Amino acid sequence: MSLDVQTRQTEAGVTVVVPSGRLDVAGAPALKEAIGDAVKNGPPRLVIDLEGVSFVDSTGLGSVIAALKLVRGSRGDLRLAAPNQQVRVVLELTTLDRVFAYYPTVEDALTDF
Repeated sequence: MSLDVQTRQTEAGVTVVVPSGRLDVAGAPALKEAIGDAVKNGPPRLVIDLEGVSFVDSTGLGSVIAALKLVRGSRGDLRLAAPNQQVRVVLELTTLDRVFAYYPTVEDALTDF
């Protein structure tokens, strides 16, 4: 199953990127493309809603790290929302939970953005 990525804008101008499926070697390019498109419109404020991501591997993590570098390079901010247990474990094992702010829900991630 490949990764499907949808994006939407909130009224406050935050882009919510909603991938669903496996964030792996096959799905990572779709996420990178969606983040790249969001960054084109000025200093980005992004939330990646991970609720629909069933699996993440090292390539998927690499795409999230690349997204963070791209967003920060554009003087933006990136937050992760609703990671499932498998994604949280991967973030903790790689100590990326110290790099990424992640929130239980998209609504929590949007607070005080």
